[in-house]
Amino acid sequence: MTRIILTILVMVCVALSASDNLLGADLIAHWTFDQDSGDKVKDVVGGHDGEIIGGDADWVAGKFGNGLRIQGPGHYVEVEKSDDLELPQVTLIVWVNLDTTAGRQEVASYADSYGLFAEGGVFKSFIFNGGAWNTAPGVTPIEQEEWYQVVGVVDESEIMLYLNGQLDVKLATPAVAFQNFPMWFGGGPADNQFWLTGIIDEIEIWNDVLSEDEIAALYKTPPSLGAVNQADKITNTWGNIKK
Repeated sequence: MTRIILTILVMVCVALSASDNLLGADLIAHWTFDQDSGDKVKDVVGGHDGEIIGGDADWVAGKFGNGLRIQGPGHYVEVEKSDDLELPQVTLIVWVNLDTTAGRQEVASYADSYGLFAEGGVFKSFIFNGGAWNTAPGVTPIEQEEWYQVVGVVDESEIMLYLNGQLDVKLATPAVAFQNFPMWFGGGPADNQFWLTGIIDEIEIWNDVLSEDEIAALYKTPPSLGAVNQADKITNTWGNIKK
């Protein structure tokens, strides 16, 4: 009888996994910020742990669980350069809460080659094309001390910016070209400036272009919450089977 129950449980878990894994891309890096001590920011998927530079780690309440308060200037997170983050098609997702909308504030960028920043009261997505930067400026005004899901999508012919699950702007561009810089959260690695002041949470890198529906789904349930929810489903299912 126990063997039958275990077999049924495995089949249920597989079914739940299949139903929850509907995205066409793979999550290759995910910094959840759900720790409360230490000067490292853990990548729970790809092992690309970041180091907090230029100040103490200030772990605070984030959008989901904990987040990290960045207090520029010179205070940021650095992630080492890595070939598997150099993607011609990529989706970068960040949750951010800005203390102010003044100036230019780099939210997250890989090698200053693709990334997201705030400037002029809006969020912007950008790429480096080999000789210059192409920037897609959003149209939705930013409110300070409000949480936003900001998404930059890059393919071989355009870049897109999504805000809170909805397309804000898109721009035709050449393909992205990669520079010899690390990844930074909270500042611009090529310029050593454009410091962010605010809280960051739930940074994700997907290895392909996510659709608007997929991005909207992640706005409602980030991967870390999805994992928790799936665990809850399995626990509840096991409890029901035991009854």
